[in-house]
Amino acid sequence: MSAKTDYPPISVFIITLNEEAHLDEVLESVRGVEEIVIIDSGSTDDTLTIAAKHGARVVHNDWPGYAKQKEFGITQCTHNWILNLDGDEVMPEGGLQMIRERIAEGDINGIWIHHDDIFMGHSLRKARHHKYRRVYRKDKCHMNTDVLVHEHIEVEPPLAYLPIYLKHYGYDTAHGYMDKLNKYSKLKAEQREQQGRPCSLPRLLLIFPLMFLKFYLGRQMIWSGWRGFIKANIDAFHFFLTEAKLYEMAYRRKQAEKENN
Repeated sequence: MSAKTDYPPISVFIITLNEEAHLDEVLESVRGVEEIVIIDSGSTDDTLTIAAKHGARVVHNDWPGYAKQKEFGITQCTHNWILNLDGDEVMPEGGLQMIRERIAEGDINGIWIHHDDIFMGHSLRKARHHKYRRVYRKDKCHMNTDVLVHEHIEVEPPLAYLPIYLKHYGYDTAHGYMDKLNKYSKLKAEQREQQGRPCSLPRLLLIFPLMFLKFYLGRQMIWSGWRGFIKANIDAFHFFLTEAKLYEMAYRRKQAEKENN
């Protein structure tokens, strides 16, 4: 793998566990990058074969949690500029070159980019998406490992924004998306409890309708037709489910205390 020598070299790292469905497209989308590092936690499908096909360096690391696995991934990159992708995120054509040209200017420590979520086989591009810090300097970043889910990287300013939309397959099917959010809500509830933030009954009552309006109108999923309506409901249910699991933990704890008294 090689690239123009007048650009700073880039390491791409990806954490994987059975990512064969999209990994070939993901790695093809960053062809020419100086280094690809795969941090794998025990894939049993063709993930490692696909990684080898693209010349990636594979490092096994037992799963320690989302944030800690990404922190480990950063340490395995040999270049100072890092591009972090998931195994279901595809760089659009020309995106890597845009990143190269921007970091070559030498005045930033990181770059914000977007997701283009694929849901039911098609883009939700009309919706308003969060920005993500996925490009950053290794010596100017810090991963917050205190969180169990929705991990994020802290990058020392200044940062720039590029209109790059990663094609994101992670939410493609309603079934798969619900499976993910069921796991995420459990981790989020555990994290909230650790932080001393118990279930709020008013929040339990109101969180679903309020979050639905936030996603459907505020995030403009309304422009994606019935797909947007369905996804807004699923997103809102994720927040309700977190509160429900917090309530369940508190309820079970109180019942156990009653039985022991």
